[in-house]
Amino acid sequence: MFLKKFLISCLLILTLVFSTNNSSMSQDIQAISAIVNDEVISRYDVQQRIKLIIVTSGIQPTQENVSRLEKQAIRALVNEKIQLQEAIKLDVPTSSEEIDLMLRRIASGNEMSSEEIINFISSNGVNSETLLNQIKAELLWNKIVRGRFGSYINISEDEISIVYNRTIESLDREQYDISEIFIGFEDKEEEVDALNLAKRLIEQLKNGASFAPVAQQFSQASSSGQGGYIGWVSEGQLNSKIVGALKGLNNKQISDPIKTVNGFYVVRLNEKAEAGGKNYMRNQYDLISITFDIDRKTEAQNFSNDFISCKRLDSLIEKYQEREVNLIGKRILSELPTDLHSELLSKEAGDALNLRYSNDYIDLILICDRKDDIGIEVSRESIEDNLYAQKMGMMSRRHLRDLRRDAVIEYR
Repeated sequence: MFLKKFLISCLLILTLVFSTNNSSMSQDIQAISAIVNDEVISRYDVQQRIKLIIVTSGIQPTQENVSRLEKQAIRALVNEKIQLQEAIKLDVPTSSEEIDLMLRRIASGNEMSSEEIINFISSNGVNSETLLNQIKAELLWNKIVRGRFGSYINISEDEISIVYNRTIESLDREQYDISEIFIGFEDKEEEVDALNLAKRLIEQLKNGASFAPVAQQFSQASSSGQGGYIGWVSEGQLNSKIVGALKGLNNKQISDPIKTVNGFYVVRLNEKAEAGGKNYMRNQYDLISITFDIDRKTEAQNFSNDFISCKRLDSLIEKYQEREVNLIGKRILSELPTDLHSELLSKEAGDALNLRYSNDYIDLILICDRKDDIGIEVSRESIEDNLYAQKMGMMSRRHLRDLRRDAVIEYR
């Protein structure tokens, strides 16, 4: 779990970088970093956002990185202030239930509960309201954009057909499991800032920062809520420049910034599959392990011979004196020990693997179910959803740019 692994190495440095006494904290709360339409963003707000980015992303909390993150933190807070002001102006509602739901999704992506993630950031000196306010601004902004532009976004059958046909035609080529970070721009000045940010993020990712939380904090794509995870796609579903970058990557590698019409992509290649997208390493097995004492070889072999289905396992367990029953559960092949791969691929549901011996016991693994990977499933509905999300994202960025342009923003 990236958050817990990072805690020990990060906590001391954070304490040194951000250490304050009560007096200086009071000064930071009162000090002003920016004013947005007469509403203040304090120095304390900025420091809290920087801390949140660091403790959730794995970015090393050096003084240099903290200084670099300050500009991004201020910009994000200004955007959120504008979004919240627009929500108040339009009387857009939100609820604690909606915020809690999004918090649970974020926590789940980090293999934590809502309570655990709140306790974690709090123990690192981050006020929980810093995260909750960020979630609230995103929720309200999504409602604003959908309400304002949703009915105007039409995806034609021709658009869907073009992508669908291109995807079908590319199924006989390599398939990619990818995650993304998207940094958008609308003009030359923003393009320079976007490129610099993308380069800094790549540097941090290559130095050990975790991709998912970095995407959650920085990506402007709709996939940011899932830590930038896209899943398996074919070449026909991707921009040709992204395909070109992916071809030069090995598994787990990060691309250089990929410039497109509206922004820069940073792509992580999680895994690559051959033609058709089928990958036996993604075959799923539902397994149970039965353990016998080392001197009960005959019973273990008879148990294996009698095994037909996990539905009849209870009667077998009553018949034989096994030592222990362990539910391994559903696992994809890549998650299982490599010494099991070859045998699992040759077996079906209702089969038992060969007995495995140790000094003290005999282990028997039973296959309750097997589901082979079927490759990429292409549907017109999923393509339509993806095209809609892309257009909505573009509308969102443009509307925020217009509101920023009309806002009175003063930096201190």
